[in-house]
Amino acid sequence: MKKVFVLLIFFTIGLQSSAQVEFSGKVSGNGFYSNSKKLPFWFYSNQRGRISDSTDFSGLVSAKLNYDFSEISSLEVGGGLLYDDQFSDEIAIDELYAEFDWKWLQVIAGRKQREELYRGLSATNENFAWSMNARPLPGIELSTSRPLFFNQNKKLGIEISWAEYFMGNDRFVKGARLHSKSLFLIYNPSTSFKIKGGISHYAIWGGISPKWGKQPEGFVDYLKIITGREGGDNSAEPDQQNVIGAHSGTYELYVTKKFSNYKLQFIYNHFFEDGTGSRYANFPDGRYGLFYEEDVSSSLINSAIFEFYYTRDQSDGSSAPHEHDFYFNSFSMYKNGWTYKRRIIGVPFFDYDYNNELVGGNKFAAYHLAFGGEIQGKPHQLSVSYVFKEGAYFRPYNPKRKEFYGNYEIKLLQSFVDFDLQLGAEFSNVSNPIFGTGLSISKQF
Repeated sequence: MKKVFVLLIFFTIGLQSSAQVEFSGKVSGNGFYSNSKKLPFWFYSNQRGRISDSTDFSGLVSAKLNYDFSEISSLEVGGGLLYDDQFSDEIAIDELYAEFDWKWLQVIAGRKQREELYRGLSATNENFAWSMNARPLPGIELSTSRPLFFNQNKKLGIEISWAEYFMGNDRFVKGARLHSKSLFLIYNPSTSFKIKGGISHYAIWGGISPKWGKQPEGFVDYLKIITGREGGDNSAEPDQQNVIGAHSGTYELYVTKKFSNYKLQFIYNHFFEDGTGSRYANFPDGRYGLFYEEDVSSSLINSAIFEFYYTRDQSDGSSAPHEHDFYFNSFSMYKNGWTYKRRIIGVPFFDYDYNNELVGGNKFAAYHLAFGGEIQGKPHQLSVSYVFKEGAYFRPYNPKRKEFYGNYEIKLLQSFVDFDLQLGAEFSNVSNPIFGTGLSISKQF
C-alpha cells in the first residue's frame, strides 16, 4: 500500500504541467490534563481513534493532493501520520489513500477518515453500527458520490456502497476481513422535503482462528457471505449451523424538511445481528434522533441534535435458541466482536472488556444532546450525555451504572494558527468524578 501511495504522488505531481494541482495539509498538536489517570469520556470517544483514554500529548501531520482530470473526474491522494504518547506503536498511519471520482462513482483505496456529519454533534456520526470512534479500516470502497435518480425531476433515486476491508492480525482471528454494503432509496416529493431509507449490512469473515484453523475465503464462500447463508463442510462447526461469518446491520430512515432558513431531520436506525433482529423481534432497540441546522452560522446556536440510543431488549423473550442477541459480540468465532484495534466501531457507549477481549457492556439506554454555534465569531459546541448501563445479559453490572458525560469546545484563535480549548467532565455512581482540560494548536496550509 505504501508503494502505491508513493507512486500516485509522483504521478499526480507529474501532471502539473497540464493542469492545476491543489495541495493542502495540516499540522496539529494536542495536550490534555485530567485529575484522574483517565480522560473524560468525550475527550477520547468519537475522536477518529486518534486519542486514547489516557493520552497526555498527541500530534498529527497530514497532507493531500487534488488533481482534476476534467469536469467529471478527479483524483485525490492523501496521507497522515499520528503520534500518541500512550499508543503502543506511538507513531501510526492515520490515513493513506487514493480516491478517484468519476461522475457519480467514487472509488477509495487504502485507509481514509470518514466525512464528519451533523457538524460533529452526533454521538455516533454515520449510523448505529459505524461511528468515528475507531481508526479507519484499510481496504477498498466503491460508492455513489451522489444519488442516482431514475427520472429528470429527481424525485426517486438510489445510493449504493460496496466495500471490503482488512481487520489486521491483532485479533483472536488473525487476518479477518470485513464486507460492507448498503442500499438506500431517495424520495423527494418536493424541493423542501426528502425521505431516505435503506439498509447497511456488515459481515466479518475469513482469517485464521486459533481454535478452528483457517476459515474459508474462496469465491463461493464470499457469495455466501454477501447473501448471509450458512457455511459448507470447509467452515467451522458454528458457521455450518448458522450463517458463515459474523453478520450485523442497520435499517435506516432519515426524513428531512427544509424551512425558510433552517432544516430539521428525523433519524431512525434499527440494529440487527441475526434473523430475530432483522424481523424486529428486538424492537425498540436502535437509534432515534432529531437534528436542527440553520443556513447561517453566526448565531449563538446554529445547530443542535438530540439522540436516544436503546439496546435493552436484544430479542429478549423471543423464540431464538440463543435467547439474547449479545450485541457487537460473536462468541462462536470472532471473539473481539465489532471492534477495530480494540476500539468499538459503532456507538461508543458500548464498553470493551480488555481482560477478556470482548464487548462486555452492551445493554444500555443513552440520551445525548449537543449544540453548536458561534460566540463573537468563535465557533463553539456543547454536548451532554447520560447513559444507564446494565452490562450484558450474560454478565450484568452490579451495581448498575449511571454515567454523565459533559464536553465543551471553543476556538479561541483563528489566525495564522488555530487555538482550541476543550473542557470535559465525567460523573459516575461507581467511580470518582473526572475533570479534564485539553488544548489544541493547529496550522493549515
